[in-house]
Amino acid sequence: MKILVVSDTHGSVKAWEDIERLFNLKEFTSIFHLGDVLYHGPRNPLPDGYDPKSLVEKLKNYRINYIRGNCDADIDLKVLSVQEMPKVTMEYFGDFSFLLVHGEVFEENDIRQFVNDTSAQFIIHGHTHIPKIEEIDGKFVLNPGSTSLPKNGAPRSVMIVEINENKLLVKFYNLDTGEVYTERTWTLSDSKLITE
Repeated sequence: MKILVVSDTHGSVKAWEDIERLFNLKEFTSIFHLGDVLYHGPRNPLPDGYDPKSLVEKLKNYRINYIRGNCDADIDLKVLSVQEMPKVTMEYFGDFSFLLVHGEVFEENDIRQFVNDTSAQFIIHGHTHIPKIEEIDGKFVLNPGSTSLPKNGAPRSVMIVEINENKLLVKFYNLDTGEVYTERTWTLSDSKLITE
């Protein structure tokens, strides 16, 4: 099982073309976009390759599971031909559980409380444009970073989750170089996550 997780394209068709250049998107079991799909947002500059209309046409070629971000509007759902875009979703891949959310909720609420209120082993969010792997109370918070407008010196990036039986591997790819710059492996043993 192989899952692609992207976030914060902010209307950059270049970002998506870079993803298409690096990966065969048809080989993924699932693709998740964690929000802020088309609009650059009032706090951001225009990203390189800003062309929401062309980005829509590219995205429509794939079956993508969207999470609604703070910059996503009702019209975005319409042009993407998406029936709904939930703010939070729970997913199960093999025996691993994931809660996916855009992440703006963490600006005003403690992420630790959010983590403790879910039974998911992994919480994946975008919004900050900063990739991370963080353990909080035995659960893991992951952020793929931004495909178009990275912050704090991070590269433009995406995250790939690979699951093989009781092993889960997460790889962060730099969209400019195509290289893996961070990875982590977990094994599920007796319902407990063990970091390798």
